[in-house]
Amino acid sequence: MANAHRHANHLKDQRSPYLKQHEMNPVEWYPWGSEALERAKREDKPLIISIGYASCHWCHVMERESFEDEETARIMNENFINIKVDREERPDLDSLYIKAVQAMTGHAGWPLTVFATPDGVPFYGGSYFPPEDLRGMPSFRKVLLAVSLAYRKNRDKIETVTADVERTLGGRAEIAPIELRGEVADIAYDAARLYFDPVYGGFGRGTKFPHSMFLNFLLRYHKRTGREEALSMVRKTLSAMARGGIYDHLGGGFHRYSVAENWDIPHFEKMLYDNALLSLLYTDACEQTGLGLYREVAIDTLSYLIREMRGEMGGFYSSEDADVEGVEGAFYVWGGDEILEALGAEAERFMEFFSVDEEGNYEGKNTLRVNRRERETDEPVPEEIRKMKGRMLEARTRRKAPQVDRKIITAWNGLAISALSGASGAFSRRDFEDEAKRTARFLLSSLRDRDGRMLRYFLDGSGEVKGMLEDYALLAEGLLSIYDATGEEEWLAEAERLAGRMIDIFYDEPSELFFDTGADQERLFVRERDLYDNDLPSGNSAAASLLLRLYRGTGKRRYMDLSEGILSSMDRLTEEPISYGNFLTVLESFLAGDERPH
Repeated sequence: MANAHRHANHLKDQRSPYLKQHEMNPVEWYPWGSEALERAKREDKPLIISIGYASCHWCHVMERESFEDEETARIMNENFINIKVDREERPDLDSLYIKAVQAMTGHAGWPLTVFATPDGVPFYGGSYFPPEDLRGMPSFRKVLLAVSLAYRKNRDKIETVTADVERTLGGRAEIAPIELRGEVADIAYDAARLYFDPVYGGFGRGTKFPHSMFLNFLLRYHKRTGREEALSMVRKTLSAMARGGIYDHLGGGFHRYSVAENWDIPHFEKMLYDNALLSLLYTDACEQTGLGLYREVAIDTLSYLIREMRGEMGGFYSSEDADVEGVEGAFYVWGGDEILEALGAEAERFMEFFSVDEEGNYEGKNTLRVNRRERETDEPVPEEIRKMKGRMLEARTRRKAPQVDRKIITAWNGLAISALSGASGAFSRRDFEDEAKRTARFLLSSLRDRDGRMLRYFLDGSGEVKGMLEDYALLAEGLLSIYDATGEEEWLAEAERLAGRMIDIFYDEPSELFFDTGADQERLFVRERDLYDNDLPSGNSAAASLLLRLYRGTGKRRYMDLSEGILSSMDRLTEEPISYGNFLTVLESFLAGDERPH
């Protein structure tokens, strides 16, 4: 990292690993807060709100190219007040601003670059901007100068844009009620058939995400309706991912997504939430299909989390980086000579099984992905290959490992608790049950403030950011999963207590929905309520699931009424069903009378 400037910026005392990555940039970064906003108002300068996360590859790229560049930093410092946000620390800010950029430009991602008024209302934005003009994208310096000029010379236009943004985002909560009938699920199923890739599995073409929640819906839809094609889509996708490069065949666990439609070239970062959701999905799919491959993947993924991602005191870290010393995927890819050194005479068999050749499929090296012939089966990896995998994993431990973001995020750990509890029952693994309980007790003891308010995350001995709706709902769901697995009443009682606080802090009675942020938290220009099930369940879909499960566990009608109110407010389920996978899963549980909705 270039550190030619004289001193750290305003991020130097921040706890977030992502913010600390930027504390020595020449950009005069501020954390989100009153100091930056008040200075922007005082100096009448627009804000740059830059949002990312510690394991984000393109965030690292933009930092190296632009935020460490002295001239770019000078332009930013002279014309803007610059704010860095960790999307994992403040999902409310991330959700609000990414929707604003999507509304203005039609697309958005990370790193997210938002230009806003001193009040924080956005008027322009984008994702990654290159240091020089590239394939139709203007350089970041050009964007900075053009935005600064527009803010000084064309304030009327800026005000028109911000008014439109506020109106668009503020109006998203206007929802018409729907009847909770099977036809809604049928429409979502038909959409799945339309977007499904029959060759490689998954949905769409090109870059592919696992869409674990939507696959979970299809699994449950099949269980209720008996439609074999729904199960076939799930099996095709889960088997293809388990055989492809998106899966870490040596260490277990999944990378975030694939940049190739056949799942062979991943974007290499690993996220706790992906691996929790996918391990639970493979567990449920194993129970429904009996396939040993799914059992193997579920167990190996959870074993990876316990081995690599668990904190010493309890709880699981949030992510592993895609890069090592600026090289994406360096920890995971292999040349034939490296495999020969590790395995000797057995290397040829291993390389044939995992499609390794001299040319490689990723920058001259190879991602490990099962060869075409072996992909035709749903059998677990042969024992001889499994033993070789162990030796290769041992060889990999001698490499420099990716950095780990050590934040222990409440919501994501709730998902991990659910996954461990589900697998403990399905596979008779008492060790998974013990890990689930250990994690739950750690969160309940270490992530509550003096008033009993749940906190967002734990890092370096404490937490300070107040928890969001998703933190309450997903943690309480995890506790219910322990109760389902053990029958121990303490977990049901604790889930009820969390649900009661959740209702008090987040519920909006007029809309019958919950806000993502609490009544006791900072008010932004729009109080955020993100209904999309994006990377993980939305707060409202998680709340709907939690409340339905509590009704079935306690018989208290109020829980059912609240859950039904959320579901009935989701008129958009039929518009973009793949974006509402967890809502549809809860709907399936509602329709089926399932005693164990996830």
